[in-house]
Amino acid sequence: MDDIRGAFHRKTAWAAIALLLILRIPFSVFITYAYPNGEQWGPTIFQVGTYLLIVFLIWWEREILADFHVDMLALIMILIFKPAQTLILRYLGIDIPLAFPRPAGLLIWAIAIGLIIALWRSGYKPARIGLSSLGWLAAGLMFGFVISALPDLDVFQSNANLGGRDYSSLSAVTRSTGLAFMYQLGFAAISEEPLFRGFLWGYLRRLGWREIYVWLAQAALFMSAHLYFKDAVPFNFWIAVPAGGLLFGLLAWRSRSIVPGMMAHAAYNAGVYVILMKLI
Repeated sequence: MDDIRGAFHRKTAWAAIALLLILRIPFSVFITYAYPNGEQWGPTIFQVGTYLLIVFLIWWEREILADFHVDMLALIMILIFKPAQTLILRYLGIDIPLAFPRPAGLLIWAIAIGLIIALWRSGYKPARIGLSSLGWLAAGLMFGFVISALPDLDVFQSNANLGGRDYSSLSAVTRSTGLAFMYQLGFAAISEEPLFRGFLWGYLRRLGWREIYVWLAQAALFMSAHLYFKDAVPFNFWIAVPAGGLLFGLLAWRSRSIVPGMMAHAAYNAGVYVILMKLI
């Protein structure tokens, strides 16, 4: 009976991972190419669906979250910054489906609150946040902002068209680097770090993969998830994205937490997009 229950548990977890990868790679790439002017139904399905699946996996593996680089600090950030993204959109007057209190925005809040209640009722006891966790958080933040400033501005200027898409909403978010950072925590970091550097990493390791191969595999998948940059912003696709996948993976590998990668990811995106919006 235990073997049957264990097999069901593993198959369910891998089904959730497969759905996350489908949403992030073929689905996101398709909607970016098929709807270059930024229609919002596709990104809304991606963001809500991804958050729901990540929250499900947190609940599903709540007794062994450390195996997936999800510590208490990561859990807090996942529960706070995704709902906060909906408030930032409302504060800036960006009227898209994820803005609070539109239905998709409310659904994000319902998912977060649902996990909090479920964990509380289950008697979940998270580990304390140690000084080392805070140190890695600071390191991730520093790495992210430093690498966002490394490329020559001429590279950005020559590739700043971004495929002719309408980035008026992003322009509003990037009025402030701090606001852009908080937005990117909810938008990019929480959508990708728990998947690539968290649950996918942990499940591949449990299959017996050596971690160096997991590190390389997740970076390759991360690169394929950004295929839409290939023609519009080739520097990002060929250099920044694979380097980011390797760096974020290395941070998770060494710290055993997705937190530094989340901080670096959000800081990098915020810094780069602030620069880009000033050039376009």
